[in-house]
Amino acid sequence: MPLLVTPVYAVVAPRTLTWPDYAMLAVYFTATLAIGWWWRRKKQSSGEFILGDRRLPWWAAAISFMATATSSISFMALPARSFATDWLSFGSAPAQAFAGVAVGIIFVGALRRLNFVTIFGYLEQRFDSRVRLVGAGLAILLKVGGRMSVVMLLPALALSTVTGFNVYASILLMGVVTTIYAMEGGFEAVVWTDVMQVGVTAGGVGVALACMVHGVDGGWGGMIAAARAAGKFHAVSTEWSLTQPTVAVFVGMFFGHMFVVLGDQPLMQRMLATADPREARRAVVMGNLIGMASSLLFFFVGTMLWAFYRAHPDRLAPGLAGDAIFPYFIANEVPRGVVGLIIAGLFAAGMGALSSAMNAIAAIVVSDFQGTLRPGATEAQSLRLARGSTLAAGAIATGMAAWLAWRGAASLWDEYLKLVALIGGGFPGVFALGLLTRRANAPGVIIGALTSVAVTWGVQTFTDTSAFLHGFVAVASCIVVGYLASLCCAGGATKKNLAGLTVWDRRHEAGG
Repeated sequence: MPLLVTPVYAVVAPRTLTWPDYAMLAVYFTATLAIGWWWRRKKQSSGEFILGDRRLPWWAAAISFMATATSSISFMALPARSFATDWLSFGSAPAQAFAGVAVGIIFVGALRRLNFVTIFGYLEQRFDSRVRLVGAGLAILLKVGGRMSVVMLLPALALSTVTGFNVYASILLMGVVTTIYAMEGGFEAVVWTDVMQVGVTAGGVGVALACMVHGVDGGWGGMIAAARAAGKFHAVSTEWSLTQPTVAVFVGMFFGHMFVVLGDQPLMQRMLATADPREARRAVVMGNLIGMASSLLFFFVGTMLWAFYRAHPDRLAPGLAGDAIFPYFIANEVPRGVVGLIIAGLFAAGMGALSSAMNAIAAIVVSDFQGTLRPGATEAQSLRLARGSTLAAGAIATGMAAWLAWRGAASLWDEYLKLVALIGGGFPGVFALGLLTRRANAPGVIIGALTSVAVTWGVQTFTDTSAFLHGFVAVASCIVVGYLASLCCAGGATKKNLAGLTVWDRRHEAGG
């Protein structure tokens, strides 16, 4: 999950890319398209397109899980935060990672045994089809209308600032290439492209770090000593405050994020595509641990950027701030040709999250909407709908990113994050009510989800509570109100067979 860093871009003289850089980018985009073409040949059914026939190795699922959870936003926002301040905000990384590990240990085995195509299938079996469709609809709205467009917009703005690369060309390139390989190759193309993209991103970041160290007298030791002396590694605040990144805030974030992970179809699709519950657990646990290591790396990059520009203040453009700092270093301090590799890593970080969202939307449309509203559809119709949904999601998100760029909407990032917490942040509480209680019912959880919107709006509007805590507020208010409302609505609720659907009475099977 990205940090709240508002992009602020100075007017700098861009350093244009050269032909070796463009050649490196061409190789990268050609490789992603080739993976999509390769897996298209194997797609004969919607099940293969959506879940790869549940044959995904756990280690590949773990890498793809991490690529889905992070994005080009993290590539820029995390270094920007530690460059500008210190490591206090790093607490969000272990809070989220340990929440995901807890999900893997406590919930994933039981959910994987139920063999749903999407996580929203659980909501129908636990509550009813109305709850399933509401959750599925919110997921599509928030992915297409929000995250996907922002994942394309922010790196495009940064690249335009520091390289002169056209904003709309960046958006179109990311959107078109990602849509093609996700539509052609389906889930397996998305996952194996993720694996390649993580390697490209890690390689690019490693080269950038090497350039930082090479450019400062004293190397690693000197840079780390300077950062430590300036308090740049300050990472823990135990004061009691809900407005700053403190331990108390991150404890709340931990509990809220557990159910955010459970309700995120792109993430849960990885565990649903593994062979059995044990592999599903491994994928989720390792995916979260790799994700925490990724955040650690990006925070370290930001601190080393600070040490580099402390040693070379004349090389930093006056007024440059915000998410552009790492792309600025790449464009101005990295050798030609290698710049293309690292920018490919920036594209890769965004395209992993983007393609995962596209494939998840296809899964939701086919399984939750077509499966509920038109259960008699043929396999050929379902496969066409899956590909068509992928194409539509990519086209809409690309168009929205271009529209936001035209509007000059970089400053809307914080507002977008608030909107996500406001509209969809409480709905993961429905999963919590389903898994943790026997008495929750459909009318009660819908009341809880709606109430969470009002409560979250009140906290955002009338308090200075840290944005890291907004998700917890949304989830907790949904749980409390939803449970109480379920007790009040118990008489009119349909009785359900809960065998295997809660943590209290789930069935333990061999291999789980």
